[in-house]
Parts: sequence; structure tokens; C-alpha cells
Amino acid sequence: MKDFIDPRLEKAYDFLLEGDLKSATKQFEDNLKENPNSVHLLMELANTYYILGELNKSIGFYRKVLTLKPDSPYILYRMGVALYRSTLFTEAAEVFNKIIKSGKYLPMTYLWLGLSYYHLGKEEKSIESYRKLLEFCPETQMANYYMGVSLKSAGKYDEAILHFERLLNSCSTCNQHVSALYHLGRTYMKKFNYEQAKVHFKRAMELDPSNKNASEMYEYLMDL
Repeated sequence: MKDFIDPRLEKAYDFLLEGDLKSATKQFEDNLKENPNSVHLLMELANTYYILGELNKSIGFYRKVLTLKPDSPYILYRMGVALYRSTLFTEAAEVFNKIIKSGKYLPMTYLWLGLSYYHLGKEEKSIESYRKLLEFCPETQMANYYMGVSLKSAGKYDEAILHFERLLNSCSTCNQHVSALYHLGRTYMKKFNYEQAKVHFKRAMELDPSNKNASEMYEYLMDL
């Protein structure tokens, strides 16, 4: 099959395997000049620029792909994530809603929609999105974490505690564990349960001694 691959495209994949993403994009772009409507090349460029953190270029290539494959749920999803990472939360939410309305979506689309709404200050819509995801995947750690954060922001402290505790009970080493302990402590503070707050701040400090937020809150409560 290698005999049918343009040598420059083959070289681009060699660069990808070597981790030289900038050289890979140069090869893809050279090849794109001769094949400007190649969905494959446009997607490779969009994805590679996303990994490089050049989100404006990544989004631009996703937009070009969508002119050739309009309403593709996969391409819309990828672009939605790039829009979110670019803090373009309104457009990201529009894209994720469009995917959901198509009926062809991954459950994690609801996570990104919830995150977009949260950053737009729309806690209730954020919570609704996380609830949808949890209907599909009740034990999703990220969904329980962000659901807890949104519920806390919305003043729904008891329900927030349930989701943080569900996350903590399901995983002792996941990325959100220490943050969940910290937010759980803050939630108990909102309920004026300072003893429980101290327990969770202390546990967060034990797991991550560099966590200044937890240590500052623990010290504050100890001085009360």
C-alpha cells in the first residue's frame, strides 16, 4: 500500500511518529496545495494543529472540512472541543447542541455542552447537560465532578455533596480526586459544617501537599 502514498504524505506520517508535528504540518500543507479539497488532509491538519495548541488554525481547518462534509457529527464534535479550548463558549455550545439534535452523538457531547454552559454562567443548563450524560454513564468521574461544581455554584449543596462523594468512592487516584476533596470542603463550608470541611481539606493536603488552596482553607478554619 505504501507504493500508492504520495512520498511527501508518507514523510508527514514519519514526522508524526517522530513527534515532529511542525514538520508534519508543513508536509501536509504542501500536499494540500495540490489536493485542496482533500478531507483527509484537512482533518490531519486540523487535528495536528489542535495538538500543537494552535487552536485558531485548527478551527479554521475544521471549518473547511465542514464545507465538504456538512453536518458531520464527528467533525462538529472535534471543532466544538477546539472552540471550547479557545474559550469560544457560545459557539461551542451551539455546535454541541447541533450534534445532539442530529441524534448522532457520543454521550460525552453532553459533558462538553455542560462545561460550555458553566463558563457562560448558565448553571441550570450546565446541570441539565450533566444529568443527561449521567443517564448514559452514571459512574463517569468527570461528569460527577463537574456536576458537583455546577451544583455548588447554583447553591444546591446537598446534591453537590452526593456527586463529589460518588466520585471519591469510585476512584482514589483519578485526576479529579484532590479537586473533589477541595470542593467538597468548600461545599461543607457553605453549609457551615466546618468540621467536615476541615476533614476534606486535610485529606486533600495529605494527597497533594502542594495544594495551596486546601492548606489555606484548612489553616483559616483552624484559626476560627
